[in-house]
Amino acid sequence: MHYNRRLAGMLALACFLLLAVFPLQAQQEKEISGRILLITGVDQYHDWKANSARLREILEDYGFKVVVTEDPWVLTTEGMKDYHGIVMVMNQDPRWPAPVEQAMISHVKTGMGIGIIHSANNCFPGWAEFEDMVGLLWRIDDKYQAGHDRYGPLTVKIVDKGHFITRGMDDFPITDELYRDLARFSDFRVLAEAFSRDKQIDYPIIMVKTYGKGRVFHTNLGHSVESMLSQGFQRTTTRGMLWAIKKDK
Repeated sequence: MHYNRRLAGMLALACFLLLAVFPLQAQQEKEISGRILLITGVDQYHDWKANSARLREILEDYGFKVVVTEDPWVLTTEGMKDYHGIVMVMNQDPRWPAPVEQAMISHVKTGMGIGIIHSANNCFPGWAEFEDMVGLLWRIDDKYQAGHDRYGPLTVKIVDKGHFITRGMDDFPITDELYRDLARFSDFRVLAEAFSRDKQIDYPIIMVKTYGKGRVFHTNLGHSVESMLSQGFQRTTTRGMLWAIKKDK
């Protein structure tokens, strides 16, 4: 009788320990695709708070570790060595202080990946290195007249199915804002296009390029949280960042 009680007690303790350990193991075993710094905080035309929060959820659900900051000076700190990539959800004309700009360019040129989401390609008119890195940007001046179709449903057409990001993907619907007539500052590889109702032609909408030793993922999609609900947006963006940080093998 005492033996059975002792055995029952031991079994109960073992069960308790297993229940306590399993959640910890599950968390420890969760694959971390990479550590990403999400830079946000300025955008008078979009709900940057909601968009940043939703993008963070999408990336973290995929396995990324995401840290959000509204302070670009983080780019100049020693802590950047712990990051695999940067993603921008923002839109501002005033340029960053010179040390911040130099740090950003240095990070990407030496191999850090970067993601440019929707209106982040509106940023920093006149910063030649940023414009060269992004490739295709929203500019309105004497030479360029960028614009967009009215926000609404559109179809993203996959034009390059050989790339890691779009491999195996079909065209997909999304409710978004189609950027058109952007200014081209450097070469890039187009993975997807969308048809402009206003101009009646196709425009690049998802692109990639290399910049020094770094990789640049660039999507014009992501105007709103509604846009980010699209499975196509989520797949191209998560795989885009995976490619950008060179974990596409």
